[in-house]
Amino acid sequence: MRRMASALLLSALALGATGCQGAPDDRRDAASARADGKGPDGKGPDGVRRAAWLGDAVDLGGGASGEHLRMTVHGYVDPAVAVRKAKQPRPQPAEGRRWLGVDVALLNVGGSRHDARRTAAWVTDDRGKRHSVLSGTAADVKEFTTGIPLKWNTLAVGEQSEGWLVFDVPEDARITRFHSTLGTTTVTWLLQHPPSR
Repeated sequence: MRRMASALLLSALALGATGCQGAPDDRRDAASARADGKGPDGKGPDGVRRAAWLGDAVDLGGGASGEHLRMTVHGYVDPAVAVRKAKQPRPQPAEGRRWLGVDVALLNVGGSRHDARRTAAWVTDDRGKRHSVLSGTAADVKEFTTGIPLKWNTLAVGEQSEGWLVFDVPEDARITRFHSTLGTTTVTWLLQHPPSR
C-alpha cells in the first residue's frame, strides 16, 4: 500500500502495525451513508464535500485567507504495533486499549503558509464515539512497524507532508470513520474502499 500521509500534529509519530488494511468491507454501512447524505457523496448546503472513501483526495478550505489543504486518506492499520528496541520490552497500549494508525497525505494548495495547530483529526467508532490521537506518555513511542513519522509545524505553499497518525482506541471498538477539520470545514472518510469506481 502506498505510504503517503499528512501532517496534522506538532509531534512526531512513527507508527506501524501488523498488517495494512482497508476498512471493513461493510457494504451496508456504505449504502446507508450514501442514502442519508453523510457518506462519500454527501455535500453540505454550501456545496462543499463532507465525506469521502479511502483513496479520495478532498480539499479543505480554512477560515483564513488563502488557507486551502488537500488531504488524502490512503488506508489504515489495526492494530498498530510499536517497534521493539534491543533489550527493552515492546511498548504496549494501556490495558483494554489498542493503537490504530491512519495513512494520510496533506498538501498545501492555498496561497499562504499553514500552521499545523489549525488542523485537527480524530476517528469515530460504529456507535459514533470520538477517539483522539495518541497522547500522554504513550505518545513518546517514536517507532511503529508500519511507516514513516509524521512531523511538521507548518506547511509552505505547495509543500506536502506524509506519514501516519496513531489513535488510542478501546480494544473492542469498531472504528469506521476518520475525520479532519480545518477552520469551520470538517470532512469524514469512511474507512473502506468504494464499492465501485
